[in-house]
Amino acid sequence: MPDYQIPGRVPDDSTPRQAVFDYWRDRYTAEPYYDDSLLFDDYEPAYRIGHAARVHETRADAIIRAYEQVEAELQGRWATERGTSRLEWEQARAAVRRGWDEAHVADPRLVRSR
Repeated sequence: MPDYQIPGRVPDDSTPRQAVFDYWRDRYTAEPYYDDSLLFDDYEPAYRIGHAARVHETRADAIIRAYEQVEAELQGRWATERGTSRLEWEQARAAVRRGWDEAHVADPRLVRSR
């Protein structure tokens, strides 16, 4: 499978896209917000946005912000980076948060920086 890329964006080569993709592909149907009328392709951009934001916050030289401090930014990113996902922000919000919360599990590089 080729690496995932949000249309119009250059992928961050330091992100283990396949590992994050596989992590959520195996788990998304067990999430409490899962809707069986939607596909993984609908949720995946939300996980990717949450994960990428956490990686950025973890690596930043500045003070690490809490999710609540970045949520408005993530909502804006969702509006421009959701691709073909059928989720509106209210539906995507929980998956974005899970991507943020689980970044250290889905991405082995972050375990060292916690």
